[in-house]
Amino acid sequence: MKKKKSKPFTPARAASSSNPPRGIVGVVAPSAPAPFVELERGARRLIEEGFEVFLHPQVKRTEGFFAGSDTERALAFLDYAFDPDLTVVWAARGGYGAVRILPILDEILVKVGKPEPKTFVGFSDATVLLEYVRTRWGWKAIHGPM
Repeated sequence: MKKKKSKPFTPARAASSSNPPRGIVGVVAPSAPAPFVELERGARRLIEEGFEVFLHPQVKRTEGFFAGSDTERALAFLDYAFDPDLTVVWAARGGYGAVRILPILDEILVKVGKPEPKTFVGFSDATVLLEYVRTRWGWKAIHGPM
């Protein structure tokens, strides 16, 4: 594993890999929290496939049924949406709560504009975000595993 000094999040990348990554994935939890053992397992799988993976610190948060407050989840999503190094933003888990961050995203984006195109991967509760980023931001949306 290597550290990426300019990022305020925890990377997980195989130190032995000498090939450039297929893409750089940022994992956030816009809905419910995911058990960290599952996040690590998923990150390792992506690394094995040649991706560089970053887990946003927010994925470790819990607040009731959610992975942090609505504002924390929205800001984490935007943090990775605007990160120029990431090519993919991936939802850690479904559950409930993604729809609750949409008004916060709208409020902030009025002030800062929309992020550059990326790919967003999610399933279940993240479907609302998949459609949001596809129709409003012009992103590619993949209804896929988390």
